[in-house]
Amino acid sequence: MTAVDASPPLVADGASEPLLELRGIRAGYDGIDVIHGIDLEVHPGRVVALLGPNGAGKSTTLKVLSGMLAPSAGDVLVAGRRVNGARPDDLARRGLCLIPEGRGIFPNLTVRENLWMMTHRGRTKADVEEQAAARFPQLTRFLDQTAGTLSGGQQQMLAMARGLATDPALLVLDELSMGLAPIIVDQLYETVSQVAAEGTSILLVEQFARIVMDVADDAAVMVHGHIVETGRPRDLEASLSQAYLGG
Repeated sequence: MTAVDASPPLVADGASEPLLELRGIRAGYDGIDVIHGIDLEVHPGRVVALLGPNGAGKSTTLKVLSGMLAPSAGDVLVAGRRVNGARPDDLARRGLCLIPEGRGIFPNLTVRENLWMMTHRGRTKADVEEQAAARFPQLTRFLDQTAGTLSGGQQQMLAMARGLATDPALLVLDELSMGLAPIIVDQLYETVSQVAAEGTSILLVEQFARIVMDVADDAAVMVHGHIVETGRPRDLEASLSQAYLGG
């Protein structure tokens, strides 16, 4: 698949145009599709939750939209521009930031060094540290500590601080709550709400649907590689119950 020029910034022409759009996406591994013709939109300033049980195809969808996996059919569009074949770093330069399941930090570097790696977007080291401290004050106690020795919650905070240092137009969070204590999850989603209130568009991928009910503006329920329903999160509770019970 031919790569495209993904260098222009990720900005939609208006509120009616999706910032991110998946059209008829099919994708999988070794010639076998695990997502089957899905459509998904994230509009400017909206928080969208992609929900479904383990194995529904959520992570594969994220790999496609972030450029890590080429679709076998369909189109990925950012701000109306088809980007099939764009590399992950091209999309990141346009403003799409993916924070993957499993944190995505460099465990052998210090917290400070992890943050400094984000200066490639033109931010100074001091700016990056200041923004991280404002979002996650407790990280300031560990700046010179090796990131791999932090708790799971602290590592997730560092991953988010790194991602937000790029000032993304679209922030994609994969299973933010995975393996974390409820009190830490609440703190992280409070930050998500703050970031959304500041105008950043967000796509949340979660297995535990109830966590995002009060955060997301829109939701899509995914089952067996299909998006079976979309709407307001609270209106989809019946569909979610069916999905998780295997109905």
